Amino acid sequence: MIFLDVIWCGFRYGAGYTDYDVIGFYKLSHKQRVTMITRGKNDKIVKKLNKREYWHLFNNKSEFNEMFAKYIGREWILLNPNEDDLGKFREFVSKFHLFFAKPNDGQCGKGIQKIDIVNIDKILKDNNIKIEQEATIGEYTKEMLINDSGKLYDKKIKALYDYLIRNRLYLIEEPINQHEDMLRLNSSSVNTIRLVTVMNEKEEVTFMASFVRIGNGVNVVDNFNSGGMTAKLDIDTGKIIEDAINKEGKIFSEHPLTKTKIEGFQIPCFEEAKQMVIEACKLSKYVRYIGWDVAITKNGPILVEGNQFPGHDIYQVAEKIGKDDLGVWPKFKKALS
Repeated sequence: MIFLDVIWCGFRYGAGYTDYDVIGFYKLSHKQRVTMITRGKNDKIVKKLNKREYWHLFNNKSEFNEMFAKYIGREWILLNPNEDDLGKFREFVSKFHLFFAKPNDGQCGKGIQKIDIVNIDKILKDNNIKIEQEATIGEYTKEMLINDSGKLYDKKIKALYDYLIRNRLYLIEEPINQHEDMLRLNSSSVNTIRLVTVMNEKEEVTFMASFVRIGNGVNVVDNFNSGGMTAKLDIDTGKIIEDAINKEGKIFSEHPLTKTKIEGFQIPCFEEAKQMVIEACKLSKYVRYIGWDVAITKNGPILVEGNQFPGHDIYQVAEKIGKDDLGVWPKFKKALS
């Protein structure tokens, strides 16, 4: 019966087997099922509002940073694997000993590495990167020691640079110093808010969903698909209105490490974040259905990235849907009309 119901939901509601599991179609009435955003419906919205020839502006992180430079709020460089950018890299790490190295076309926080030059020896050892050292003969003077130490450091930086190029970690970014209130939630990663928007042809922006993503205290990213947890936000106030949940369906009333209570937590600078996103939407006339990832820093909100194919499951998780709860599809239909 379940197998037949999965097939039926695919034809009737555009729900794949993942939707059936994650959204919990197995426990929903027809009245509830028709109100859920499914993969089929989500695909149709993307196709209607987001022209494929402009997807690269969001898939490519450096292009995104350039397009929305006003709202990025941090320094970054892009390493070109076909050129010698060692000098550019060395100059960057002289300013920021701590930085993030990212795939320029990565998604869901996959492959991102947090690197601290202070611990470069450990980084090289952990990644089995060998450094050739010249043998020395005779007594060392102070000048010789300083000179050789400098040469060795340059070799280590070169080895680290080569490692990043080999692993396609071309985007190098200054770390985000998040607001002290967001640190109270979790300090192991930047805890971002996701604002999902639709902009019509009159350039009127509607917020379709809003939620916070919280790191689990272990990973350096907060992504739902990388072990993080999520909870809905009140779009008017910026307060968390429920307990958090991770992809395995575990509910958290407080963060497992910081013990900060989650429901009722106030996101700082929330109204400023919404206004920034509205302004950013106006720069994207050909991609009009976007999931914006926003960080709250000590100086206000900044953009982390934008997603031209926003996930639809993160705010429709089975464990959070009660027997009388409805989905967000009616809200989408209203915005699209």
